[in-house]
Amino acid sequence: MVMTDQIKKIEPFDLFCAYHLGITKEKQYRPSNLHDVARRFNVDGGVIKQALQAYGMDADALLNTEFDLTMAQLDIQVAPEGVDRVELAKGIYEEFRQAPRRQRDWKRVLEDDARENAKIFGRR
Repeated sequence: MVMTDQIKKIEPFDLFCAYHLGITKEKQYRPSNLHDVARRFNVDGGVIKQALQAYGMDADALLNTEFDLTMAQLDIQVAPEGVDRVELAKGIYEEFRQAPRRQRDWKRVLEDDARENAKIFGRR
């Protein structure tokens, strides 16, 4: 993927904080979407999508990592008053970057889920 000048101006850590962790400019927590983040970085939503992909932070990349995004978001959301969410996010970002990457075997995942469902709900 070609990195445009607009993408290069967006720091990966800042994008991770804004898009995935919901950290606002004011260091508060607020869930955000693609358009919120695009406004924050003063770019089009397509640029944010490209940046997420270029930096390995898109949905597909997250599905193929052992990083627990839900827990990371919760850590940011429930951070006590006075805790600097950006400072807290530095460790979370490092965990994300260090998390093992692997290609999911979706066939196996579905088979495992079907077996688990059969145990809980019985065969149909």
